[in-house]
Amino acid sequence: MSAEPTPAPRPRVIGIATAAMCALAGGALWCLLSLYSRGDLAALAFVVALPVIWTLRRHGYAGRWSGALVAGACVALAALYSFYLQAVAQIAGMLGLPMRDALLRMDPGMAIDIARANVGVGSAALVAAAIVFACALVKRA
Repeated sequence: MSAEPTPAPRPRVIGIATAAMCALAGGALWCLLSLYSRGDLAALAFVVALPVIWTLRRHGYAGRWSGALVAGACVALAALYSFYLQAVAQIAGMLGLPMRDALLRMDPGMAIDIARANVGVGSAALVAAAIVFACALVKRA
């Protein structure tokens, strides 16, 4: 009777990196869908939160405050990235530039100001609720 080897525990840093990459990929997809629908689609923050939550829970962050904070930070990162890219796309469309050129030439402060002006109270509330949602589900044991 041979004993099965115990699987090595996953490094927690990999979990954080994977959750951050899920957030960035989700933010880019969120931006793309928002551009097609001509709205900010802030409710997608909940959809982006799901793979982040799953990743952190699978890497041993379930029931930990550190995991909850990382989850909230990742959802916030996805929202910031999406709104930033939407602002860059808006400027690129106004100037008739490809989005890549606008992204490279544009001052980040200008893009942040445009994103802030485009995000309404309702959208900010939805993103905040998604951050709380992600924190709560990761903290739950």
